Amino acid sequence: MAKGEKRRHVRIKVDKPVKIRDEKGEYEGQLSDISYSGAAVSGEALEFEEDQGLEVDSEEFGRLSGNVVRELDDGFAMAFDMDDEAKEDLVDEITGHRSGSDTGYD
Repeated sequence: MAKGEKRRHVRIKVDKPVKIRDEKGEYEGQLSDISYSGAAVSGEALEFEEDQGLEVDSEEFGRLSGNVVRELDDGFAMAFDMDDEAKEDLVDEITGHRSGSDTGYD
């Protein structure tokens, strides 16, 4: 973790295509990293407002709902809006992705 960062959960670097949905439509992007509490998504012309609700759909991690917490140079960061059980399931998926275990992830 870089000096000054206050992350509570480890982020795992990924590079996976996603579909982003909001009330206006559907967009394509790339999942850049993911953790228990949120994710970073990049892509051309992705402009969302802070606190905007949206869904990110990933083949590897399923449909993830949440809110934009900040804009990034090439996309946005989001915080998930999930119950604890769904977050635990996500942790299992992330752990499998990182370890390359029998989940089929590279």
